[in-house]
Amino acid sequence: MGELDGKIALVTGAGQGIGQGIALALAKAGASVGLVGRRREPLEETAALIHAVGGKTAIALADVAVRAEVDAAVAHIEKELGPVWSLVNNAIATERQTLENVTDENMDRTIRSGIYGSLYMMQACFAGMKANGGGRIFNFGSGTGTMGLTHNVAYSIAKEGVRSLAKVAASDWGKYNITANTICPIASTPLYDSMWARATEAEKAAHLAEIPLRRIGDSEKDVGALVVFLSGPGGGYITSRTFHVDGGKCYYDR
Repeated sequence: MGELDGKIALVTGAGQGIGQGIALALAKAGASVGLVGRRREPLEETAALIHAVGGKTAIALADVAVRAEVDAAVAHIEKELGPVWSLVNNAIATERQTLENVTDENMDRTIRSGIYGSLYMMQACFAGMKANGGGRIFNFGSGTGTMGLTHNVAYSIAKEGVRSLAKVAASDWGKYNITANTICPIASTPLYDSMWARATEAEKAAHLAEIPLRRIGDSEKDVGALVVFLSGPGGGYITSRTFHVDGGKCYYDR
């Protein structure tokens, strides 16, 4: 018996990286998992991993920046699996740009996919959560935002926006037994791995030296494990928090 048997989860950006790892962790804990993304092939790869461990899943294609597509995706997942208990707002589209060079196009794309996308998903899942005794919402922030790092300004702004959104939801929807928290991870993803592959040995050593645990996180075993815990009975009284799953790299949350 898994601790999330009978629960329904929905993960955006579930075709790779952190989203895929979280989806697999939820499935192994017994949840049925709705997979949402813009491309079918990566979602089918995640679904195959879930089926291999005996899990149940459903796929819905959607651009989270488009409300109508989000509403249709959530309706499909709920029809196939049931009302969503755990919503994981992982998807975001962005380009790395500095403050002096950031463009309107990148700001719009990042804010719409990150902030609007998370909001649309939360609104679309709310009625089912309220009617069925509550739920768990996970927005994804970043130490890049909490510490105000300079190399990815649109991403930093959007990530702080979704963190604030989680706090508002925690305050407003707590009366319905809905919790909302933010996770700021450092974990292996295809993008992270490609950057790592291009780094010199000295750059790798310097990067790991900034992480007290001296390793890169695992999307399933580190990030996914926290989502599973907070989705289960032990997470019922934890809300409006920011969790840095980063091996200790971000020493403070300002």
